[in-house]
Amino acid sequence: MKRYFLKAPFFIKFIVVNSYGFILRQKRYNKQFYQYLDQYKRNDKTEVFSFDFKALKKQIKENKFYVENDKTIEKYPIINKQIIKEHYDEIINKKEVHGYLHTSGTTGSGLKYPISKEFINHQWAIFWKFRNLHGITLDTWCANIISQTLFSVEQNRPPYWIKSYPTRQLLLSQYHIRKDTVKLYLDAIHKNRIIWLHAFPSVLNLLANLIKDAGLLSEAKALHLKIITTSSEKLFDHQKKNIEDVFDCKVREFYGQVEGVANMFECEKGTLHIDESYSYVELVPTDNIDECKIVGTSYHNKSFPLVRYDTGDTCILYPNEFTCKCGRKSRVVKEILGRDDDYLLLTNGTKIGRISSIFKSLWAVKEAQIIQDKVGSAEFRIVKDATYSYQDEEKLKEQIKERLGNDFEFEIIYPDHIERTKSGKLKFVINKVNKNNDK
Repeated sequence: MKRYFLKAPFFIKFIVVNSYGFILRQKRYNKQFYQYLDQYKRNDKTEVFSFDFKALKKQIKENKFYVENDKTIEKYPIINKQIIKEHYDEIINKKEVHGYLHTSGTTGSGLKYPISKEFINHQWAIFWKFRNLHGITLDTWCANIISQTLFSVEQNRPPYWIKSYPTRQLLLSQYHIRKDTVKLYLDAIHKNRIIWLHAFPSVLNLLANLIKDAGLLSEAKALHLKIITTSSEKLFDHQKKNIEDVFDCKVREFYGQVEGVANMFECEKGTLHIDESYSYVELVPTDNIDECKIVGTSYHNKSFPLVRYDTGDTCILYPNEFTCKCGRKSRVVKEILGRDDDYLLLTNGTKIGRISSIFKSLWAVKEAQIIQDKVGSAEFRIVKDATYSYQDEEKLKEQIKERLGNDFEFEIIYPDHIERTKSGKLKFVINKVNKNNDK
């Protein structure tokens, strides 16, 4: 179906995108969504760090994997993605499954994640609490630079975007942003009078750099954007400053993950706060001073409850005496770590970031790493599990070609393990071509 979509004429793509957008809007924004949104907004200023045992008990009732204890969450072991893949059939509650999401995370290990209807409502309510805080409403149009492939990467003529009326989004392709196309993107945003821009930090930083290189700073500022939001990967300080300088507006960060076990949002004062009532978030100390692992417990997914789930991300805390001037009582985090991905460079000059989605549907991949030594080519290092097959490799090749193009050269190798950094992290993309290209 995806191949047919990519080959379809634009008007067919427009119909498909808008039909799908209508379905999404109906699914996300129902009566329960508005109730939860109102609840989160009312609790925003007063919520504090606490463990809601009743909410957890409701999630794990009759679950085969979890055994109820005497209200002490620390008695549950910390689990990770590999553990839940091994015990998948014990954790899942098929009666509650409303749909599935896919995640790859920082290690590149894919997971098909079951979700309940309640989970969807809570997830979108917490997203919109953050957005409402910064003046964004459901009627605000968003220019969303997305990693999903709307057009073939070989396409060399605009448009590189599709307007989704039901979701109020101008969906722009991440895979066609280059020096020779950047003005077209700015023109599309301007023409549609967009005041809110959203994308991965690495994509926004790339866009900002291309704007400067092309001498289009006045055009970028003339967009009069009110807000730029980021999610899904780490926002570096130098990226934030660069993006804000180019577009002359604030950049606000939202941290979360598909599994919905921990959310953090940047407030009006620029501080990251934990959404305390959304889930139970533990900041577990590591061997590094001031650095903690982010471990979360979901309150809203009966179909696949996760208790003390290690997200694989870490964070740095403020000194104990720090208090945010916004007046919230929730815990604060100084910086999120653990999502630092490099770009891949295509032969036509395009930089592609955050491509972990290649592995989202590849369950048999335990870990993955991409190493680039030369423009237009890369080595994909895959740690297989026992079920990895020829079909998995063919699917991987298809995903690589879809996102990077048929002329991108690649080699797939299968080591027994992938080396970690000195801090114990797995770096998903290592680009050795121009290490300082994004500085």
